[in-house]
Amino acid sequence: MDANIIEINLKNLRNNVEAIRGYIGPYAKFLAVVKADAYGHNIKGIAPSLVDIVDGFGVANVEEAIELRELSISKPILILGDVPSSEVKEIVQFNITPSVSSLEFTKLLSKEGEKANKAIPIHIQIDTGMGRFGVLPEEVNGLLEDIALLSNLKLEGIFSHFSTAGTDREFVDVQFRRFIELISTLERKKVYFSIRHIANSAGTLFHPYTVMDMVRIGIAMYGINPTNDPAPIPLLPVMNLKTKILSIRDLPKDWPVGYDATYTSKVNSRIGIIPIGYGDGIPYQLSNNGSVIVREKKVPIIGRICMDYTIIELSEVPEAEVGDEVVIIGEQKGEVISAKDIARLTNQIPYSIITNLKGRIKRVIINDIL
Repeated sequence: MDANIIEINLKNLRNNVEAIRGYIGPYAKFLAVVKADAYGHNIKGIAPSLVDIVDGFGVANVEEAIELRELSISKPILILGDVPSSEVKEIVQFNITPSVSSLEFTKLLSKEGEKANKAIPIHIQIDTGMGRFGVLPEEVNGLLEDIALLSNLKLEGIFSHFSTAGTDREFVDVQFRRFIELISTLERKKVYFSIRHIANSAGTLFHPYTVMDMVRIGIAMYGINPTNDPAPIPLLPVMNLKTKILSIRDLPKDWPVGYDATYTSKVNSRIGIIPIGYGDGIPYQLSNNGSVIVREKKVPIIGRICMDYTIIELSEVPEAEVGDEVVIIGEQKGEVISAKDIARLTNQIPYSIITNLKGRIKRVIINDIL
């Protein structure tokens, strides 16, 4: 529905990138993580605006990488997880950099590179304590010895993922120590990588000693602090989620509202209906729990959120009219509801709030710099 709009502020996006680049200094590369449709921000809308200020892009899979190539983006694209063996041909065809943690996949990559007469850059993924993808530190030597026997591969990068960068400083140190000890061991054996990286958004901002040759920035680039601690640099929100009041009704006292009658009006009430619901990605847990902004005031969500609609209490804003703007995420003249606010109310993380917003909500670019 056209009433439902996600505004993407490109000026704020670029300001966040520049602020982070200033914080990390001039020597570390900046990998802009745009997986999951740029964290719900629309990869087609934002990726071209970043080409001139980032060093490459991080994605989750080959499909996302190809989408970037189809936008005429030629900068390096790193796939941050494992790649199915069936997609090796596309890796080579579209000049995509894969993460490598198994010999079987690497052999297939080598064969495909040989067919295309290309040297394929690869990044070795190390599991230092994430327990997801990657090769264990003690297994790296064997893998690299086998890779050395293969042709058409370029050992470009080595990296790992922090699992607790926003919550547990001690384990960050454990992972980082494992990583740099491994790199030191490899370098004593004359095995070098030009891009060593482990710092994500939280690692970069709150553990700057972990910044190496490149940082991988996702959530912070979109203006969301990945921790509950004050950020060391200002981060500007990139996403605003807005809708409009679809209809307004007056209800008598003791009248049930919504499915299962979980809310009953305590007095004669004025309610509004907005055309957005859990089918659009609005968390169902905001039922009788959240709020939205109407005419510069926060008003409560009442009753159960429906698939396509949400009911709000308007008695405190009697001047509200059909067609008025309703802010779900964002700011309206000083009143703010952030993705982190919604995450706290719903016992989720901000990542899930913004990435669950469905494609039927129209994305609109504002402050376009192109």
